[in-house]
Amino acid sequence: MIEKKLVAKGEFLFRRGYSTPEKKYLNPDGTATSRVFKLREKDNGELSVNVVSLTTPQKSIGDSSKFMLFKIASDSVYEIELEPVHKPELDGSNDAHSVIIGMDLEDEIKPGLLARKSIRVYL
Repeated sequence: MIEKKLVAKGEFLFRRGYSTPEKKYLNPDGTATSRVFKLREKDNGELSVNVVSLTTPQKSIGDSSKFMLFKIASDSVYEIELEPVHKPELDGSNDAHSVIIGMDLEDEIKPGLLARKSIRVYL
C-alpha cells in the first residue's frame, strides 16, 4: 500500500469551480456555494485541489472563461476532520495536484463548511 502524504498545516489549496451562472457555484455576494466543494460520482471520494505553493493561479484555473478559483487553508480542511493528501498526477502534468478525502457523495455539511472558509481568487 502506498503511504499517504498529507498536505502540511499552514499550506493553502486552490479549488476551481464553474463560473457559468446556471451551475450555481457562486453566491450573490461573490462567495463560493457548497457546490464548489461537493463530490461528484466521478470523483471517487476524492475532491481535486492544488497546493498553492507548488503552482500558480493561472495553472490551477485552466480556462478562466469557464472557471473561477477559490483558496482555502489546509488548516480549515483539518478542522472539519477531512484530510488534504498530496497526490501528483502520475503523468507528471501536475505536481501540485492533491485531493481532499473524508467526505461521501451524500455529505451536505462539509462542502458548505469548506465553501464558507474559502476565499475567491481574482486573476
